[in-house]
Amino acid sequence: MRLRTALNRNIKDERGSFSVEAILMFPLLAWAFLAMYVFFEGLRESNINVKAAYTVADLLSREQDDVTNELLIGTQRVYEWLSRSRQPVRLRVSVVTYDDVTEEHNRLWSREITSEGVGPGLTQADIATVVSPHVPIMASSAQAIVVESWSTYVPVIEMGLTTTEFYNIVVTAPRFAGQLGIEGLGDNTGLGHDDDTAEDNTIPDT
Repeated sequence: MRLRTALNRNIKDERGSFSVEAILMFPLLAWAFLAMYVFFEGLRESNINVKAAYTVADLLSREQDDVTNELLIGTQRVYEWLSRSRQPVRLRVSVVTYDDVTEEHNRLWSREITSEGVGPGLTQADIATVVSPHVPIMASSAQAIVVESWSTYVPVIEMGLTTTEFYNIVVTAPRFAGQLGIEGLGDNTGLGHDDDTAEDNTIPDT
């Protein structure tokens, strides 16, 4: 009877040691707080990159003159500054037009911009797979500016979220001009011919 009474008393006893409970729960709480920080920081970085890509697209949509190598490099620097990325970032700007007869998007020009300079972008063969799924059906001969951006997010601690590359694609239309041209398109004034051959697409770094 005494043993049973003692067991019942211990079973019903709701007193405890805070220090023991804290030691048991602290690792789990620490992991939860760090994981929440990593995920929310990743979400914040992703949101910042989306806004930066939209800003660059809006800047280009307001251009009324032909863009130059220097301007494209400037947009890459703007994106780099807005995204506050500690890793290298790159952009790809493409201008396409819609053909209502073939119901296809045709490339007018495309350039990829990194911290090292400006290089060839998408070919016409790439447009159908990379750009067309994101560009709506437009009026015949209407133009669209397509801005793609890449930025790498490296979490301070890899807890469920590892190094991730943020990719965004923004489609907009020229605002104040009928088209967004590029200096030297189709001649030898600095940007080279804009056809699908690799050697003609080569652009000297600036």
